[in-house]
Amino acid sequence: MTLKIRNATLDDAPLLVRVVDMASDGVVPTLWAEMATPDMDGIDVGHAMVTAEDGEFSYRNGFIAERGGVALGGLIGYVLPTTPQPVAPDVPEAFVCVEELAQLVPGHWYINFMASIPEGRRQGVGAALLNKAEEQAREGSCPGLALIVAATNEKAISVYQRAGYAERARRPFDLSDFGEAPTEAVLMVKDLD
Repeated sequence: MTLKIRNATLDDAPLLVRVVDMASDGVVPTLWAEMATPDMDGIDVGHAMVTAEDGEFSYRNGFIAERGGVALGGLIGYVLPTTPQPVAPDVPEAFVCVEELAQLVPGHWYINFMASIPEGRRQGVGAALLNKAEEQAREGSCPGLALIVAATNEKAISVYQRAGYAERARRPFDLSDFGEAPTEAVLMVKDLD
């Protein structure tokens, strides 16, 4: 069966929350938990953000890879503002470096989160999602695509390099408050002709 990439729907919210969880190694759901009210947990907060009609995490920015009607992975991405914006005061300190790196590529199509579920790995899901992102960037007349990955995620870096992405910049990325060793955030860019 052919791998199909389609726009995400509200029904895909649980998968997109899982994609964010996997792509961030659980860091983003930890942040969501800090935002939760007493009647919610981090996953509830993520679900609310993904089911919103707008915002960076919105399902409207999502794409789903599926085969035979079975979802195997997803991507959340969008066009960055053409004029860099100051880092918002509510951005957690650990993620200021990510915001600063994103400001280096205004107008680029930004892959915020991308992951394959374990059952979808080694089936071309990542490559298909990256191709969809490039298609979106070309349709939007973006100068290129960009993403930010932890320097310790060597497998992902290798996948992105094979897809034509190259390192553009790095910043220290201290995730020790989230149980992760300090590393660097790496901005990778694929320029479009």
